[in-house]
Amino acid sequence: MSMLKERVDILVSTETITERAQSITLKTMEAYVSSAQEERYQMLITHLAMAVTRMDRGEELSAPPEIIMDEVQQSPYIHEANNRIAWIEQQLGEPLPQEEKAFLQMHFVSVLNN
Repeated sequence: MSMLKERVDILVSTETITERAQSITLKTMEAYVSSAQEERYQMLITHLAMAVTRMDRGEELSAPPEIIMDEVQQSPYIHEANNRIAWIEQQLGEPLPQEEKAFLQMHFVSVLNN
């Protein structure tokens, strides 16, 4: 079993994340993460699972600092990051809150840059 899948399974078994979060996260891993890239995607996958869980539970959200997001928006990888976020929203069947999109943009830009 992959390290990331094992992490997601533990999070759902301890009710840290919802089953919907588990499902979306595993689909995202299948679509975008190869076994050689797992370590680079750890933070992104964990954040995605927690983001969907926060949505499901109606928890309060906060965005990353504006200065960081200004840099993220200038990245040559922002277009691909946005495409991947749009794919996740399609899988969810609803839009992500802007605060969660910002964090996912930051994480995707980071992994695509390495």
